[in-house]
Amino acid sequence: MNRTSLIEDFTLLPLPAWWESPWVWLGAVLGLVLFAWLGSWWWRRWAVRLKPVSVQPPEPDRTPDFLARLAQLRARQGQLSAYDLAIECSDLLREYVEWRFRLAIRFQTTREFLEAAARDTSMATTQRDWLGRYLRFCDLVKFARQGATPAEQSNLLDSAETFLRGGTVVPTKPAVLHTP
Repeated sequence: MNRTSLIEDFTLLPLPAWWESPWVWLGAVLGLVLFAWLGSWWWRRWAVRLKPVSVQPPEPDRTPDFLARLAQLRARQGQLSAYDLAIECSDLLREYVEWRFRLAIRFQTTREFLEAAARDTSMATTQRDWLGRYLRFCDLVKFARQGATPAEQSNLLDSAETFLRGGTVVPTKPAVLHTP
């Protein structure tokens, strides 16, 4: 056996002409990019399904606490001015909405809250509209120093209680829920 002819026996096959075309190389690169993109897209979808979902324990229902605070406010209604009552009612409802619907409302203006709530679907449209009218009325009493009759003050408390209980708020005195 001749050791030098061993290497000469192996010959390379000639490459076909299409293999040298730049279009083939461009297609191969684009194919690899597409394959990598589809693979990463699939992996992201799959990885999202595989992530463990952290289950938070259910938060206890705080509605009775808010109703108790409202009852205390109702008991002190005769001692409070319309201004003080509007501040406390507004603060109570803002705190409730923040807890119940997970909307940051406590330190926002009414307009800021309504703009943010319009994009959120956790609160029904009727609830959001009613709450907007309620807070605007409170704003008139607080900032414009518009007075409120005893009937309007009682209606303010009744409407807040109905909202806290989750019922449909139907105003008995339209003056409370309409702004001039």
